[in-house]
Amino acid sequence: MHKIKEHYVPQFYLNNFTDDDRLLHIYDVKRKKFYTEKSRNVCFIKNLYEAEWKDANPKLGIYILPNNIEDIFCKYEGEFAKLLQTIICVCSEDQNPNALILHGKEKEVLIQFIVNLMLRNPVNMERLRLFEISECMKKSDEFLLYEDILSKMGLGGVESIYLTAQKKVMLTNELDGNYPQVWVNCLQKIYFSFFYAQQGEFITSDIPVCLGNDITISGEDKTCLYFALSPKVAVLFGNYTLQKKRKNRMIKIDKGHIDFFNRQIIKHHNYINILIGNSKESIERYL
Repeated sequence: MHKIKEHYVPQFYLNNFTDDDRLLHIYDVKRKKFYTEKSRNVCFIKNLYEAEWKDANPKLGIYILPNNIEDIFCKYEGEFAKLLQTIICVCSEDQNPNALILHGKEKEVLIQFIVNLMLRNPVNMERLRLFEISECMKKSDEFLLYEDILSKMGLGGVESIYLTAQKKVMLTNELDGNYPQVWVNCLQKIYFSFFYAQQGEFITSDIPVCLGNDITISGEDKTCLYFALSPKVAVLFGNYTLQKKRKNRMIKIDKGHIDFFNRQIIKHHNYINILIGNSKESIERYL
């Protein structure tokens, strides 16, 4: 059966921010309004990852390979969800500050999860131009050849096929030369540490991964990335001096530092639609 609701922020991640009644506390940035909702009813767009057959034989159906990309994401998410719970459980009040948090393949799984969240978001998909075929591509010999072949076969729909292939190579790691691996390789070269909130809570949004550059980082690579994993645990990537000393370890932080990170999320107000927390109070103080 074709699934209509396609979540760009997985429910297993959002569930970490629910309250005791399993509800998310949400602030709608545009309407300036608070409400509560279940995780399954937020951060989705109908048929987000689908490519509709256009100028094609009606017998082919409405979409090319319906749910293919969504099913690939579901395949990843089992491993992602398991690792996320492990990190949250390990990063606790009584955690030995000198103990390594992740081991072996777990580091790569975390990075793959972060990259997956970055790329599958509709804002970044728009930036990557995954909803259109460039005019340059349409005029290429390869495109015109396939257009002619499909037309002679009575099928058509070459643009739709290209859109599907484009989304698959840019969003999944199923094909050689995939785009996610480029980001995985980049982040593997950057130090990361986990933060534990001793008081207060981390909040998140419908764009949970905050990526940027910090000129205070020494060296050529000034990439920094912040991602709240739960109200109590967050991870920061960046080749800071402190990160080098505390890489892959937990750092306990106070409310002042938590406020700083939460405000970084608010700075993305031009892109985000909703702020998410486990209580109204955890969001309200930053508005």
